[in-house]
Amino acid sequence: MLAQRLEMPQLDIPVQAQPRKQMKTDARPSRALRFRCLAMVLFLIALGVFVTARSAMIISEGYSLVEMKSQAIKMEKENEVLRLEVARLKSPQRIQAIATSQLGMVVPTNVYCAANAQAKDSQPLVAQEKEVGLVNGVVNLLKAAKAEASHKN
Repeated sequence: MLAQRLEMPQLDIPVQAQPRKQMKTDARPSRALRFRCLAMVLFLIALGVFVTARSAMIISEGYSLVEMKSQAIKMEKENEVLRLEVARLKSPQRIQAIATSQLGMVVPTNVYCAANAQAKDSQPLVAQEKEVGLVNGVVNLLKAAKAEASHKN
């Protein structure tokens, strides 16, 4: 069942159209807004430059630090080599060999010792030793000096 449509009579009443309020729509943004946007863009650019420059400085300092560490290791190795060279040059055997061969020195046969103040003789004692015993004494002194030198290093 379909409902019937009732027709209403149309009244011809003039409807007055109300005037629309025109909003002021300016296509250009205000100067203050443009200045803010420009300031924000400049700030972001400056921030990017700052971060980039800071990163470059950090990387540069890192490279110089690595280079300094490698130089320090190299100098420590060189220092150790020089210490070994000094120990070799100070060795008593080397000094004795140079003294006897190049300088013409000989091992003394007489050894003079100062007497103790409490001794009856105030004259220095002259000890006559065999050459073998003297050489052994010198060798023992040289060994003691070598041991003392090794303890210092």
